[in-house]
Amino acid sequence: MPTPEDQLSYIEWKDLKNVQDHAVYSFGLIVQKMRAELTSVINAVGSLAGVTPLTQSNFVSLMILFRIRECMISTELLVSKGLIRDAAALLLKMIECRLEIQYIATDLSHAKEWIRKKKGNQSPWKISFLIRRLFPDRKNHKAEYDMFEYVMKMQSSDPMENQPDFPIKEDELSIPKSDDLAVCLFYEGSECYKTLSAAVKDFSDSGFDIQTNLQALEELNELKDKLKSLQKISPCRLPKRYFPNA
Repeated sequence: MPTPEDQLSYIEWKDLKNVQDHAVYSFGLIVQKMRAELTSVINAVGSLAGVTPLTQSNFVSLMILFRIRECMISTELLVSKGLIRDAAALLLKMIECRLEIQYIATDLSHAKEWIRKKKGNQSPWKISFLIRRLFPDRKNHKAEYDMFEYVMKMQSSDPMENQPDFPIKEDELSIPKSDDLAVCLFYEGSECYKTLSAAVKDFSDSGFDIQTNLQALEELNELKDKLKSLQKISPCRLPKRYFPNA
């Protein structure tokens, strides 16, 4: 006798507790508003695409904005639950996307190569190559690499570091420091701002009359930087544990 549909087995997702921290909450509000500005750009370009055809660089910019928006939503969800390592992995993807759009802006013919590589499910350029090309000045080059390495260390931090004891509970997580979570959101906002600025210039140069509130984006970015001054950002902690045979 067949099992009724309402009696079929199903997965019940347990809701993890939200991180309770004022700095995380404040940065989270700012990046959500920045994401809203990014979404308005996507919608504006989409509504005008029938009148103003997309160039190759416009198409790449639009695809990157879609990916950035997707990463931002996922990052904010992960940070809200304290999942810093997974959030950092997405932040690294945002950095890669931002460097790509900035590199294409230096020569629009690079958009063709980006599209060709993406069709083959390949990464167009290595991050080290992009940083070297975009930031030849030693000081700026170092700043970019330092930020990238900070996020890499955040992603690779020890998941057992804050584990209180064994046995662990089924839904127990190792919660990182709130400072790390706030820093992750700060960098998310910075990547959004830089990527969107490059994309808007690309669209505007192609004749798109984008009615976006760039002034609002500038103000949000300034507010984010002011909040940073209230937040102590220390170097990401290296794993403390000793590994067998290391």
